[in-house]
Amino acid sequence: MKTILSFLVFAVTGPSSQTAEIIFSDRRDEDSFKRISEHLTGKENPGRYAIARTDPSQRNGYYVALKLDKRDQARNAASIRIHFVGPGSQDIETKTIDIQPIKKKRALVGLTDGIWSSSDTNPTAWKIEILDINGTILSSSQSFLWSSVSA
Repeated sequence: MKTILSFLVFAVTGPSSQTAEIIFSDRRDEDSFKRISEHLTGKENPGRYAIARTDPSQRNGYYVALKLDKRDQARNAASIRIHFVGPGSQDIETKTIDIQPIKKKRALVGLTDGIWSSSDTNPTAWKIEILDINGTILSSSQSFLWSSVSA
């Protein structure tokens, strides 16, 4: 009976996305990304992170570091969608970043465009979704305050 009940619950709700573990969220400046190898080669060395930025030409901004595992299906990723509420606002904004499949176990997602690159501004609340090519959510993570935001 338990097996049938579990099957019915799964059939009604469908497969659910995973929640990627949040390592940290904080502001980072351009200098925090520079490594010796970049001084020698002129190319950014992302280290153990797959990095996605809303403006790839900017490094200053607000970043969220995520720890991914096989359940997050990051190798099937095609884009990252970031929902956020800016300071002093109640409006939810959304940005989508097209990416290559993530082959690393950690991802660094950055709001680096507009006010995010030029000030010490932090979002009030945020939610990050990793999507496949069809727009299906593979994994998501959110700040503590996101649950109090009404969509």
